[in-house]
Amino acid sequence: MNKKDSKQKQIEDLKAGWQRTQADFENYKKRVEQEKALWRDQARSETFAQLLPLLDNISLATNHLPEKISSEPWVQGIVHIGRQIDQQLGELGITKIQAKAKDAFDHNIHEAIETRQDKSYNDGEIIEIISDGYLNGQKVIRPARVIVCKNE
Repeated sequence: MNKKDSKQKQIEDLKAGWQRTQADFENYKKRVEQEKALWRDQARSETFAQLLPLLDNISLATNHLPEKISSEPWVQGIVHIGRQIDQQLGELGITKIQAKAKDAFDHNIHEAIETRQDKSYNDGEIIEIISDGYLNGQKVIRPARVIVCKNE
């Protein structure tokens, strides 16, 4: 191998090494962006989980309003605040698990806290929702707590 061929080989080796380094750097940038997104989602979920008792109490208060005061302006204000919170959470990517009576129990998004016999429901159907569940995107922050029918 002459000197010119040797230099050309050295140039090709350096170029290949540079290209590998450039590809490694691009992969590193993508990995860092994925980790940042994961950290953001995790922080959002953890923060929201700490606020859940507050949201549960607002929900309980608005769901158990006595009929005679339900049209009072201050009561409507509280109901409106609850709706605003739900809307803001939706904009952050946090949504309620849409559970309702007669839905089939799904262990991925529901937590059965009690089973009950009830002939007006089929086995495995939800009888009652005790507390709402929430998702951060597709990840369950808290499953919906439900009572499930078991007719045995």
